[in-house]
Amino acid sequence: MPDITRPDYFLQLARSLDRIFDDLPQAELLRRGDDISPLIHTVVSDLSYVLTEISEELATSNRHESEAPSAYSRAERSGTAALTQCAIPLGAALAHLGQVIDRLGFLHENTRQSATGPRTPAPGDMQLVLQGHLDQAGTTLRTAAQQLRSKATQLSRPHPARTATVPSHTVSDTVSPSAAPKSGRAR
Repeated sequence: MPDITRPDYFLQLARSLDRIFDDLPQAELLRRGDDISPLIHTVVSDLSYVLTEISEELATSNRHESEAPSAYSRAERSGTAALTQCAIPLGAALAHLGQVIDRLGFLHENTRQSATGPRTPAPGDMQLVLQGHLDQAGTTLRTAAQQLRSKATQLSRPHPARTATVPSHTVSDTVSPSAAPKSGRAR
């Protein structure tokens, strides 16, 4: 399992959400009448995987804390909490993709496709509805990715520690992130 106290984990997850965003079907595909259901399948699968990873982290975190409360650090609890905040936008993205799947199912049932000719494009109003849900899914994916980047930025900053005033200068007890001991958390 990943170390949720390190910024690179949050950045890696944000990049995964960026890739999922990039895989969302675009309006041009809808206008041409292309079958976007394989793309939707991929996006839903990838997004579900990320949401599963987040819920798995929460379950692991709770189990570790109940088994050895003193061994579980504030940084680990904070990382888990930051990660779970992404569940709402990711769930919203899945809800919008569910709407897309529903509309595609309606089209599949009610629009005849020629076996020899090009696919029949969805009616214009249906294209707008589909694109609206795809846009909303993209917006919520971007929100979740930004939340992860913000957490990575927070983790990258040195934490201010106690400072003592000395007559000629100020001394700081701050430990740089590279000098801090790595978490030995095993899952």
